[in-house]
Amino acid sequence: MSLRSILGLIGLAVSLPFLVYLVYLSQAKTTTPDQVIFLAFAFSITFPTLILLSLVLFRSLVVLAVSLPVYAACIVAGYARTFMAFQIVCNGRLTESFRDCLYLSVSLFTNTGCADCIPTPSLRLLAASEAFFGYLTLGVFSACLIVILVRLITANNLR
Repeated sequence: MSLRSILGLIGLAVSLPFLVYLVYLSQAKTTTPDQVIFLAFAFSITFPTLILLSLVLFRSLVVLAVSLPVYAACIVAGYARTFMAFQIVCNGRLTESFRDCLYLSVSLFTNTGCADCIPTPSLRLLAASEAFFGYLTLGVFSACLIVILVRLITANNLR
């Protein structure tokens, strides 16, 4: 068994229980602040683990540049589903519609912000973690694209 396979299995072993718990917790209708804090912790473990798995297993910036938007879409959808389960405040009233929760999730992930939808006080830590992951994803994605473009430009200049 190669080192890449061992590292891949370790990464899956670390992130899979957190992903299962995230799905379970997002289906719950009642929550405690401890569960929400653990939810933010679980997101903070799984997302970087998946990015590192892509680098270790594939060792390709192109694969990472392609997989990052997929991870980002999964993270945005996961946060939106979690916001649906625990409700957010839109236009002064509690709501759990997918459209409003997706709007909040995308605006948090892209760090654009929205004034009409806010998380409830128990979900503010979770919202902050989504904004952090959006910031991290944008930085990693931009760095990968710059490296890929530099390689393409230098390859064309040498021909």
